[in-house]
Amino acid sequence: MEKMTVHQLDSHSALQREMIWRKKAEEALQESEARFRELVEETDVLIAKLDGKGNFIYVNHVAERIFGVGMEQCVGRSMFEFVHSEDRDTAIRDFQGWINNQVRNVNYEIRQINFSTNSIHHMLWAINFRYDKNRQLTGINSFARDLTDRKKAEEELRKAHAKLELHVHERTIELLQANEKLKKEIEERNFMEKALRESEERYRALFENNPIETVIVDKELRITGYNLAKGQSDSRLPNIGDIMYKDYAGKHKIDMLHELKECMKSGVQKEFTDQAYFGRFLHIRISPFPGGAIITSIDITYRKRVEEALRESEKRYRTLVETIPHGIQEITTKGIITFANSALYDIFGYESGELIGKPLFDLLVSEKEKQEMKEFLATLVREQPTRIPFLNRCLTKDGRIINTQSDWNYKKDKNGNIIGFISIITDITNRLHAEEEKIRLEKKLHHVQKMEAIGTLAGGIAHDFNNILGSILLNTELAIDDLPKDSNSIYSLKQVLKGSHRAKDLIEQILTFSRESEIERKPIRINSIVKETLRMLRAMLPATIVMQQDIAEDVSVILADSTQIQQLVINLCNNAAHAMIEEGGKLKVKVEDVYLDEPLAQADMRPGRYVRLSVSDMGCGMRPEIKDRIFDPFFTTKRPGEGTGLGLSVVHGVVIHHDGFITVESEEGKGSIFEIYLPIIDDGTISALKPSISVQTPTGNENILFVDDEEVVVDANRRILQRLGYNVTVSTDSKKALTVFRKKPEKFDLVITDMTMPSMTGAELARELIKIRPDIPIILCTGYSQLITPEKSNAIGIQEFVMKPFSRSEIAEAIRKVLDKHRS
Repeated sequence: MEKMTVHQLDSHSALQREMIWRKKAEEALQESEARFRELVEETDVLIAKLDGKGNFIYVNHVAERIFGVGMEQCVGRSMFEFVHSEDRDTAIRDFQGWINNQVRNVNYEIRQINFSTNSIHHMLWAINFRYDKNRQLTGINSFARDLTDRKKAEEELRKAHAKLELHVHERTIELLQANEKLKKEIEERNFMEKALRESEERYRALFENNPIETVIVDKELRITGYNLAKGQSDSRLPNIGDIMYKDYAGKHKIDMLHELKECMKSGVQKEFTDQAYFGRFLHIRISPFPGGAIITSIDITYRKRVEEALRESEKRYRTLVETIPHGIQEITTKGIITFANSALYDIFGYESGELIGKPLFDLLVSEKEKQEMKEFLATLVREQPTRIPFLNRCLTKDGRIINTQSDWNYKKDKNGNIIGFISIITDITNRLHAEEEKIRLEKKLHHVQKMEAIGTLAGGIAHDFNNILGSILLNTELAIDDLPKDSNSIYSLKQVLKGSHRAKDLIEQILTFSRESEIERKPIRINSIVKETLRMLRAMLPATIVMQQDIAEDVSVILADSTQIQQLVINLCNNAAHAMIEEGGKLKVKVEDVYLDEPLAQADMRPGRYVRLSVSDMGCGMRPEIKDRIFDPFFTTKRPGEGTGLGLSVVHGVVIHHDGFITVESEEGKGSIFEIYLPIIDDGTISALKPSISVQTPTGNENILFVDDEEVVVDANRRILQRLGYNVTVSTDSKKALTVFRKKPEKFDLVITDMTMPSMTGAELARELIKIRPDIPIILCTGYSQLITPEKSNAIGIQEFVMKPFSRSEIAEAIRKVLDKHRS
């Protein structure tokens, strides 16, 4: 008992020591955490922990100053949200690269955005990536210092340095300019002094070297001197002391001696133009002065020839201006016409002279265009921009609107001041119409090419889908046959058949706009079809939409497929109803005969008689860019789940199949009008379709070779044909099937082949089979092909053309039809 007590006391003492030690350890830890927290909170360094995606796990208080949001708002957000948008992609790429390359430490400078002040901080990040022993990233510690103030200081220092350099440069220039000015003043002073010294020599040199022949006479009319030009002339040299025009006399038409005396007497200068020696023309001037007179003579023979050439050139220029096929006009800066050539009168239909003095603005169409032309002329005078041709709409005298192109130039006086403009006017009305027509045709060609490309794609998809759908249809029919008549599964399988037929209808819609489906058109009147369709639609439209019918009773006969016409009406009405689904309104359907004597602007068609089906609504309308795409397959403005985008594409396909055309008028907020034009046939009668009569599926016992590259299709058809009583040989390879047939061609009574197969198409296989055995009956099956039609298949020698997917009864009837015909 005593030992137990001592042991308990020792245990208690040890426990107390443990508790004291733990308390001290906790106090030390708290003190350490307090110091660390104080260090973290008082530092101006941004401290952050990140996960592997760059999201903040922890940030200290500096984050609020840098990012403009609180610490708690930073946690969980990506650090890249706070990176400047211009640096963000680079930062993300660099960050991912460091992790991929398992970099441990990185120093990285980047711009950060403060969401509170919208300011930019330049931050230098020290990033430490931590990895475990398996080199997996366990965390990221980062420290960032704000370099913004340092950057600003460096920028201020750079600006101050640049300012100082500019100041030094300016002072240097001032000193250089002052030195240059002083140097120039010294040079000018030296020049003046030299000029004064050389004035007399220069005067003498000027007189002697003057290219104008000069003679000086005294009051007695005696020659006292002449210059070098006179001495170098071809005429006889005068002698000093001779009396001018007496002792030295030229053969002038004018009495020059008399004129010299009169000039000396009156003191008035005289000028003459005279034809002197050897046919030269001289311009003579006599200038009296108190000591006598100066006689100058200038040889103007070359100038006379130039003047004559100029007159000839002006004559040729005027002839050119008057015969050029472009209008030429001169106008003042205020737009008043001062000159117009004959072509300009022809362009605008005015009589000669009627355009002179007429304001240019009177030839423009609208007041807006007139005001724009006035402003344009003012701009030309004020700014003198580069000469660029401009286009105008103009009015002729008889009120026609024409399009003109003006190529122009400035008309300036000798001082370079603009005093008007010269324009070459070209009537480009026909050219613009041709260009517009070209653009319209190119746009239509582009749309046709796009529709053909989409049709090819859709048709290819339809081919593969038809194979799948055919297998579903045939296997479902086989399953129904295998089940007892009272089986609960029969209902479900019939629902599968129903859904498969709906899928088949969808494929037919796709092939309709792709122009690959075959339709059976008969002479019909569409008024009853439209009425019946509207009666069915009326129950499905909301009460806010009022349906208005204007259907003529005597519409003409067209060649059409009634089912597709019904589909066309349904799609157009559904489209119109959707446009009015929110506000409601009137849906109007009109059917009538029309005669078009010229093509419509929106469509290419031949003049003639048409049945026009119009569907209009009061809905939201369409913007031009939407209107241009409405017939594109799968394009829709409806919300997801409200439409497939095939409705108007099918409408377009049906119209094209029926050799018609469609026009659309729509304006945003003002509704839409769709008009379908279908050609009337001259000699047609309504052929009512005979109701189909349910008969028993025909059977047989002949030998059939069935070829298709799809395993599921081959399997389903093999079992179907065997149940119909036929002996069936199947192949998934057309070349192997050809080999089988070549070995025993008489074994087979019929060959059924798919069209689209990889190694050899069905058409190619048929040609080879017929080469071996010309009388072999062949049925060609296809869901889509651009290379084969019923006409082409008949030309090859194929007896029947069956569209996929087909039901048991359809293939059974086709087989019996071919075999019975061959047997007969």
